[in-house]
Parts: sequence; C-alpha cells; structure tokens
Amino acid sequence: MIGAALPGRAALLGLLAAVTASAAPPPAGHTERVEHRDPASPPSRGPSNAPVTIEVFFVPGPNMPSVALRLVQQLETNHPTRVRVIYRVLKSGSSVLAPSAALEAHTEGKFFEMMDELGKLRGGQIKKEDLADIARRVGVDPQRVALATQFDQYGDVLDANQRRFERLHGGTAPSLMFNARPTRVGIGGITAADLDREYEAAYDRALDKIDRGIAPDQLAAAFDDDAIPQTQPLVLSIAPGDDGAPLEHPLANPPLRLGGLPSFGKPGIAAAVPIAVLCRPNDAGCSNLLRVIEPQVRLYPDDVRVVWAPWFDVGREDAADLTLLGDATLCAEAIGSNQGELTTSPGWVWVKEMYTQVARAHGRKLDAEKLIDDIAARLDVDTRALSACRARIASSTLVWIGQARRAGVPQANAAVVIGGRIYAGLTDQAQIQELVEAELAPGVLGSLPRWPRWPR
Repeated sequence: MIGAALPGRAALLGLLAAVTASAAPPPAGHTERVEHRDPASPPSRGPSNAPVTIEVFFVPGPNMPSVALRLVQQLETNHPTRVRVIYRVLKSGSSVLAPSAALEAHTEGKFFEMMDELGKLRGGQIKKEDLADIARRVGVDPQRVALATQFDQYGDVLDANQRRFERLHGGTAPSLMFNARPTRVGIGGITAADLDREYEAAYDRALDKIDRGIAPDQLAAAFDDDAIPQTQPLVLSIAPGDDGAPLEHPLANPPLRLGGLPSFGKPGIAAAVPIAVLCRPNDAGCSNLLRVIEPQVRLYPDDVRVVWAPWFDVGREDAADLTLLGDATLCAEAIGSNQGELTTSPGWVWVKEMYTQVARAHGRKLDAEKLIDDIAARLDVDTRALSACRARIASSTLVWIGQARRAGVPQANAAVVIGGRIYAGLTDQAQIQELVEAELAPGVLGSLPRWPRWPR
C-alpha cells in the first residue's frame, strides 16, 4: 500500500530533473520576460467593447470602498461579455504614495494583488516602508515603487483621472459611473441589488445606442458625449443693461479682439472656446474670478484658452491710473517671456502678480507708477523696454474698452465672455464649467452603419 502511494521511478526522476533545471542559473544570453503595461491605459477587467462600462474612481489605501469593489467585481464576473470595469486611481490631496504604488503595480501586472493587500490595511497613514513590504509580498519591485512615489512618476495619469472625474461631474470621490453616469446610490452604501439596477439601466441605454447605429466599440465615446451638456445652462443676470433692463447675455458683436492680451492655456492652439475675463486692474476681487476660471484650462487643455482684458468705467476718478496699469500689462505681454512656463503668457504672470500686490494693500489706494515699478522689479522685467512700450501704446487700454463697449459689453464691474457670449457678474465655477461644456458639445453624429443588436 505504501509503495503504491509513491510515484513511479520515471515520474520521480522527471520531478527531480524539473527542480534541478529550475534551480540552475540561466544560460549565457538568456533574456527574462518582465511584465510591463502602459500606465496610461487604466487597470480594467472585461472586454473593451462591452456595452456597459463601469468606472471606479477611488484613492487606494485603507479607506478604499472594499465592499463596493468586491460587489462590482462580482457583477463583472456575472456578465463577463457585457461589463467592463475600469479602475481610475485618484490621489488624495497632495499625497501620491499609495496611488503611485498602485499604478506602478499596474505597469508590472500586479494591480489587483496590490489592491488586495492595501485593502487589508486598517486606518492610519500609509508609510513608504509599508508600501515596500506590500510590494515585496505581491511581487512588485520595491525600488521602482520607491522611485514612483518619490518623483511622482504617474502624476500625469493621476491628473488625467481627476480631470475625467470632474468632467463627468462625479461629485465626491470615491464614486461609481455606469456608462459615464453616476449611480443613484453613493458608493459607500451601494448594494448588489443597486448595482444590478444600475447595470440593467446602463445596458438598456447601450442597446438603444446600438439601435441608433453606434458601433459597440464606439459606445464609450458616445456616452462621454452624452455627459457634456447639449444646451446652454440658465445663468441669471446679476448686472442690468445700460437701460436698466435685465441683461440677456448677448453675443459680442463684432467679436472682441483678443490678440495680444495676457493669456493662460496651451500656446499655439486654436481654442474652440476662448474665455475672456474683463476686470479692473486694481480690483483684488478679480483674483478670485481668475481662480474659478483657470480650472477650465486644466479640464480642457486642448480646447480652452483664457485671456485677461482691462475693464472699467472710463468716467471713474481713477480712470487715468487704471489706464496706466492696463497699458503696463499689455506691454508686459508684448515684451516679456514666459520663463519656461508653457501655459502662462508673460502678461498673465504680470496680471497675477498685480492682483497679489493689490490684495496685500488691504484696500489702501496704491500709486499706479509705484505699483508698476514694484511688479517689474518682482518679475525682473526690463524697465527700459517697458517704458518705451508704454510710451508707444499709450491709452491702448481705453481704445480696447471702447471697442468692447461698442461690441455690447455692459457697464459692469467685471464680465466673462465665453464663446463670444457676454456674462456680466458671473463668478460661479460650476456654471462656468457648464457653459464651456455646452460650447464644446458635439454636433449631430451623422449617419453611421447599423450593428447587430446585443441579446437581452
């Protein structure tokens, strides 16, 4: 009986040979395959042309929605040809340790193993030593993890995920999206039954798209288009028109001339949606307006460019000083350099510094010439070239304001022009994003070939 339980001689010799071969050093010229995946392609499960795409936006670590992640994985297992799950890793504030480690694990083919280990952590802040230990356990190179966390090697990927989350109006992370639409129930309390309902609704929407002629491999793009508002949102008028009547946000006619103005955004792009910020040079509140508009460039870097223009009532007592400040800003744009920053023009840097110094005055009136000198010194601007330019273009600020008034810009403290339409007093970041997205909304997709209907 005992002998019968032992392996045969041939089998035993074969087993020994295999062990010996595995322990032997590789021959000269041997190459070893190392797993590597493109970090720009997110971790996912399921076919890329699945009719239902579930996106999980989350920060890896002890506070991950582990229960929801398991339920989502089970849903994909139940519908392996119909569901694709994409894991969009986000960072938490300035902390990139666990997110960077997770993406490094993804490039080495160990993302889900890393998630399992991170999910076992309980409370507290993750340390580099913890990540190194986890990396060793799951077979990820701890040195590469250390480099990824130290130098933020996956910053572009994390930023892209954050942009997508904001574009889809995801709210607060962590969050789930079914075909680019947030779930009705938050991820913290979602159940298997909730996920089934979301799946059925998303699948029906996918079938409707296919019936309309959208190819299965184009469904994700079509749902992305649906997430962008197709109509202009209602924006209440804050400032009345010149006749005291409510303002209807008219189109600037003729279009405003934006060439030569300070700008923020990729240089050299033909912006689909130019945003013009018209603001008084010595108004500290304009700094807040720039702060709520600048994120649109981050969300849509290839489509949006922001410009600043001087704007004030030319009948003000301090109109002469404001004209000096406006002309100096235009000259800073004309003669300066961006000092290596690709998204900010030299004039935009000047504008930001100008409002910084105005804010420091806490309401005290600043002498225009001294303010110009202080900004020039702070930014190391060639004062001789600046003075020559100011003499050459004197009062160009008043010329621009006159043209804008004739184009229909009302007499208001500030105005924002989006896609050529004038919004006086607009300061709400969410509304600004909706207005930009309405301008970017795709047109009719056109006639596409019909594809076979997915079975129910």
